Amino acid sequence: MDKQLYLRLYTYHIMSHFKLIFNVNLILTTWILMFYIQFMTFEKFLDNYRKSLVTKGKSSNTIKLYLRDITLYLENSKNSEISQQHLKIIPLFKKEKILDYFFYLKDRYRHKNDGVAINKLYRTLNRKLSGFSKFLDFLVREKYIEKNFLNGFDRTNIIKKNREVISRNYTKWIPEEELSFFISNLINFSKESNESFNIQRDILVIAILVFTGLRASELVNIKVDDIDLNENFIHNVRRKRGVLAEIPIEKYYLKPLLLNYLAKKNLPESKNLLSRKDGSSIDRHLVYRAVLKYSKMFLGRQIHPHILRHTFATVLCVNGANISDVRDMMDHKNISSTELYEHVNKIKNKSEIINNFVLDNINN
Repeated sequence: MDKQLYLRLYTYHIMSHFKLIFNVNLILTTWILMFYIQFMTFEKFLDNYRKSLVTKGKSSNTIKLYLRDITLYLENSKNSEISQQHLKIIPLFKKEKILDYFFYLKDRYRHKNDGVAINKLYRTLNRKLSGFSKFLDFLVREKYIEKNFLNGFDRTNIIKKNREVISRNYTKWIPEEELSFFISNLINFSKESNESFNIQRDILVIAILVFTGLRASELVNIKVDDIDLNENFIHNVRRKRGVLAEIPIEKYYLKPLLLNYLAKKNLPESKNLLSRKDGSSIDRHLVYRAVLKYSKMFLGRQIHPHILRHTFATVLCVNGANISDVRDMMDHKNISSTELYEHVNKIKNKSEIINNFVLDNINN
């Protein structure tokens, strides 16, 4: 046989052999992957969903709430557990089943006459709907369902909204006169309890929320080194969307509280501004407890930290703040979120917004 022909045949034989091995490996890999996907638990599937939320820049608190809402939904469904195969669980996320669940949540409050409780329910339902919508988007992306019915869905059947009442809804924000009374009582109580570290800290927590509009999750991460009492700014505040911001320190109420607290803190090992006696950082749950406690004590009703954030934005708007400035200070992604608070027109800059409001109340 010709030597060159022999080499060609031999090369073809070797290539065919390797091609066969490659095809077998490819088939095996595909089969193993299909087997893995087929028997993957819903718990693992949720972990994949969590990773997708992380890549989209969602905050850790938002991700925890989204996952918790899905888990609670499964707990409410019969014969479904997170440890089951995901293919058996996904059919539970059909339109009819999801809507039945939300109407069930809503109907539990149908005999309630408490405006605060009902208002809280609607906010909770709205957030849960947003979370479910994100999960359905994930199911569409992974080709488990064809479309997300919540995109463009009219939520008014579940959540009654009336945006016109934002300026007078007693449950959404604290009127200025009542707010001034609240702050004055807090400061007086702080002076009477000057020896208590926890009281000084908790009142400072509330004052920062009132005069900055920060979220509880943003507040707990403020560092001592970022407090600048010469320039009256809190530097490097990481907002929910990951942006570092400069937050003005109100000079007449907030600054004295900060000075007094820092003088008493005396915890050099604690880098966070707000800490426990042992130096460990506080969490947002402590913030909620502090606001609930002192609002009940000095307002006669319990409110949550987000109402103080609503109050901050609303007070700025009713005192002439420009909607773009308020959006920046609130760290809103879309201006439509800020427009809920808009009442009037312009103001000069961030520091003037806060300090002019305080001066007006002092003069009155």
